[in-house]
Amino acid sequence: MSRTLIIIILVFCVSSCSKQLSKPSFISFITANDSIKVSFKNRYKCPLYAKITDKKTNKPAYVQLEAESEKVIQRFHKKNMNPSSILKTYKYVGYYGVLNTKGYDTSYNHVYPFRKTSSKIIQGYNGDFSHKGAFSSKSIDFELNVGDTIVASKPGIVIKMIVKHDKQGTTAEYRDYGNYIMIYHKDNTFSQYVHLKQYANLVNVGDIVEANQPIALSGFTGWTTIPHLHFGVYEPTKTGLESIPIIIDSIPAKSLKRGNIVTKD
Repeated sequence: MSRTLIIIILVFCVSSCSKQLSKPSFISFITANDSIKVSFKNRYKCPLYAKITDKKTNKPAYVQLEAESEKVIQRFHKKNMNPSSILKTYKYVGYYGVLNTKGYDTSYNHVYPFRKTSSKIIQGYNGDFSHKGAFSSKSIDFELNVGDTIVASKPGIVIKMIVKHDKQGTTAEYRDYGNYIMIYHKDNTFSQYVHLKQYANLVNVGDIVEANQPIALSGFTGWTTIPHLHFGVYEPTKTGLESIPIIIDSIPAKSLKRGNIVTKD
């Protein structure tokens, strides 16, 4: 075997092992006496749940965490497991919200998520451009100008935001450049406001907001052909957040079709 081939094999093995044993940032290992514990740290100002999947059986288990809390989610004897073998055996994923609740308030009347008096719908539920799949299918795109004021559709707490981007493009490769704000609501739903103007947030993570309160300025960032606000409301499921049908200004949002002009009261 040539020296070059040996080096290639070694590099492949090292990179493969490193990928397999990578540890999620929210997981830590605690060694005490004869045991080793797996701890999950929730840094968000909303509940999370951990999904623990056995890689051999593909069988999942779920553990709930409160906002900004830390919990031991597994315990092993040091004779049987160590951090490396634990990571080889289990996969850890964190998801937003509380799992297995009775459901959200389907009758809640959201306000339109913008300050101006009217807007045109450029894409509604199940839109053929980008509103596909469980996460995006029940989202709405409101045509707005860059600099228009975005407001919260419902009271809640700001849990996450990305506002650093200034890129825009018409292909899916620009998806991750859309600035956004996410808000958690007390009925275990989440709302998201996307394509915001760079550094134009009017709130910060941890702020408690009211319905119709300004939270940001509309922009032209991420995967989009024209300036607009991408808006959706979500509930937790066993595979993460999924978009849900809602009521806006006493109108079922599913009835808002491309080309409709909506007017605020």
